[in-house]
Amino acid sequence: MANPKINIASLDFDSIKTSLKTYLSSLNEFQGYDFEASGMNVLLDVLSYNTLYYAFYSNMIANETFLD
Repeated sequence: MANPKINIASLDFDSIKTSLKTYLSSLNEFQGYDFEASGMNVLLDVLSYNTLYYAFYSNMIANETFLD
């Protein structure tokens, strides 16, 4: 079974976190794992915020390359 790709087309915190949870739930190691009541939830928060901030930063860098 092929693992689904992580969807980051919608770059807001909740959709990134949901996409990460969906991806991890599809793995055999995490099937049946409760992501809401665990330390993994904190790790997913950190990864989601990191992705959100990096996307914002990359967008700002790309926008400023076109300034004179």
